[in-house]
Amino acid sequence: MIGYYAKAENLKFKRTFSRKMIFIVPLINICFAFLMNPGFFVAGTYNWWSVILMPVMIALLCALSHQKEMKASNYNGIFSSPVHLHMIWSAKISVIALYSLASQAVFLGFMVVMQFVIPQFSSIHLTVIAANLLLWLTTLWEIPICLWIARKFGFISAVLFNMLGSIVLGIMSASSPFWWLNPWSWPIRVMCPTIGIHPNGVPLENGDPLTSWAVVPPAVVLSVVLFAILARLTRRSFSPAVDRKSIKREAV
Repeated sequence: MIGYYAKAENLKFKRTFSRKMIFIVPLINICFAFLMNPGFFVAGTYNWWSVILMPVMIALLCALSHQKEMKASNYNGIFSSPVHLHMIWSAKISVIALYSLASQAVFLGFMVVMQFVIPQFSSIHLTVIAANLLLWLTTLWEIPICLWIARKFGFISAVLFNMLGSIVLGIMSASSPFWWLNPWSWPIRVMCPTIGIHPNGVPLENGDPLTSWAVVPPAVVLSVVLFAILARLTRRSFSPAVDRKSIKREAV
């Protein structure tokens, strides 16, 4: 059943900027890191990707999904149809999660190409592939909360919420012993052992405590659990009776 709703949601993104972002954002990230410091290309690229561009892209995907519904029928088309609203909400989350995964695959593909451009860039290895997969898993929780914020408070609120949360709160706590208490620090922290990069963008030395892989399992488990909780909680608000005033206010 969810597959049917997911296909319908995916069609809504046809010929939209959301699909183009899957290619544009990773390319911007790689070009920016290359221009900034090609000597630390891999470390710099993944640092920018985990701290800024990945959270911004997820927030934009969620905000654009909401914006498209607002422009189409102010959600009236969905609410007046004989459909399961919780399934539609789950489908929205699933499609954005797949787009996020696709962006990771595109990002990895660009990294493969770059090894032929930068002579000192070593070939793609398992840790780099693991980094992309871990970034996807540890940012899944951002999707339902950004969708909810976009619908409740609007386009800009969702983008600022996720971007500032990652840049400010994520970096502040990612290197501390209490990193696990802050969801935004999870993707940043797992880059320490996989890529060897400090949350502040400086390459880590061999033997640094931050290079321990012990943080990876709890980060993944925490993210998946929080994702499931937020997906369940936010879908309860997806109804014609909830947030009606905020939707009408944004439509004006």
